[in-house]
Amino acid sequence: MTRQNFQEDRQRRRRRWQAHISAQRKSGLSRAAYCKEHNLSYHAATYWNRKLSLPEQEQTNLVPVRFSSNIEINPAQTARSGLKVILPNKIAIEVGDDFSTVTLKKLLTALEMN
Repeated sequence: MTRQNFQEDRQRRRRRWQAHISAQRKSGLSRAAYCKEHNLSYHAATYWNRKLSLPEQEQTNLVPVRFSSNIEINPAQTARSGLKVILPNKIAIEVGDDFSTVTLKKLLTALEMN
C-alpha cells in the first residue's frame, strides 16, 4: 500500500467513524445498542469516540524524518541513555553518554523543518 493510499484509507475510516458516532449520539441509543444494531465493534466505537473527541493538538501525528545516507547508528550508543529531552508536542529524544553531536544536530534540524 502506498503512503497516499494509506492516508486516504485512514481519512475514509475517520469519516466513517465520525458519521457513526454522530448518528449514535442523535439516535438516543446507547453505544452498545447502536453497535449491535449496525453490526459494529463496541470496542472500536469506543476507541474512535475517544480519539475523535480529543482536541486536535492532543492527537499524535507521526512526521517522517529523512537523514542523509552517511549517518550511522551504533547500537552500543543507543543502549544506555545519558539524557532524555521531552518536547511539548510529545517528541522525546534520548542521547547516550557518548552520542554524536553531528547526528543530534541533523535530527534537530530535520525536526525544525517539520
